[in-house]
Amino acid sequence: MHDLADKNKYVGFLFMRISPEYFALGREGIHEISAEHARDLGRFAKQLTHVVTTGVNGRYDQVTIVEGDTLEEINAAATAFRMGNKARYIEIVDIVVGMKAPPRGLANRSSQPG
Repeated sequence: MHDLADKNKYVGFLFMRISPEYFALGREGIHEISAEHARDLGRFAKQLTHVVTTGVNGRYDQVTIVEGDTLEEINAAATAFRMGNKARYIEIVDIVVGMKAPPRGLANRSSQPG
């Protein structure tokens, strides 16, 4: 790892498409699948943020943001999602992983002569 990794979290953006079959389950079916999904991913709850999206071209139905101190944590959360019950209905179509940048004023302080 490098110095930034010691101080800043990695962030993964999982871009998802939801199949029409998911909505065909109705409210009760969706609730049942979602409850199982929440139990499956409970260990990652502090790392996950869901952003329900809508757009002009409809490329993505949902974006899930995963934060982790290591790339392995992000991989574990994404893998757990892909192996979970809800994965039958929601496809991860794109993934972007990056690192939270430090505040701009702080990023260059350590490299400037004192």
